[in-house]
Amino acid sequence: MSKKKDLRLKLNEGFVGACLYVIIGILCCVFRASMLEVLLTVIGALFVVHGAFALISKDWINAAINLVIGIVIIVFAWTIIDIVLLVFGILIVVKGIKDLSDALRIKSVVLIVSAALTIALGALLILAKWVMLDWIFIVIGIVFIVDGIAKIFSEK
Repeated sequence: MSKKKDLRLKLNEGFVGACLYVIIGILCCVFRASMLEVLLTVIGALFVVHGAFALISKDWINAAINLVIGIVIIVFAWTIIDIVLLVFGILIVVKGIKDLSDALRIKSVVLIVSAALTIALGALLILAKWVMLDWIFIVIGIVFIVDGIAKIFSEK
């Protein structure tokens, strides 16, 4: 009797998790890069709340660290994201140039095309980072939706 109850509980948890994957995937596809703003705000707010609870319990160092991290995330997150995307784009372009050099040396058309696409991807990330970020979130959303649906139908 208890095995059936445990199995049902496990199936319900798996189903709920799979449904959450599908919902998160849909949200990523619909809201795209603006999901990042929501996530950063929530993460920053969680740090601030944790810091407030630490203040109440008079854990001054933990409170200060959490409050500072939360405020920095909320206030400066977009600047940090801009810098990270710029650096990431530059690194992708540099890797693409290195790959192109190697591909030209061995005269492989497939590798030349792959390197050119890598350079183009890096350039797009540098020049149109928000459009690229939208596409990244769409891909992430699709992966979450497919994974969630696969988990729903794989439940027995």
